[in-house]
Amino acid sequence: MNVFKLIEDNGLTLHGDIEHFAELITKREREACAVVCEDFVQDLDREYRELGFELADRIRRGSHKGSHRG
Repeated sequence: MNVFKLIEDNGLTLHGDIEHFAELITKREREACAVVCEDFVQDLDREYRELGFELADRIRRGSHKGSHRG
């Protein structure tokens, strides 16, 4: 990921838009992790695929309810 391209593509500046910029980075990181989960379970049994897709959905939502991190 090119950080400067991300800034430019979203019409941001680093002065005053830093929170929005951080949100974009976080969203992209969550999406990348979710895709890894989906790809990993693609060829597994149905119950594992369902679990992997549920995990991917929770990652996309930023939900960590029930995690060990509290």
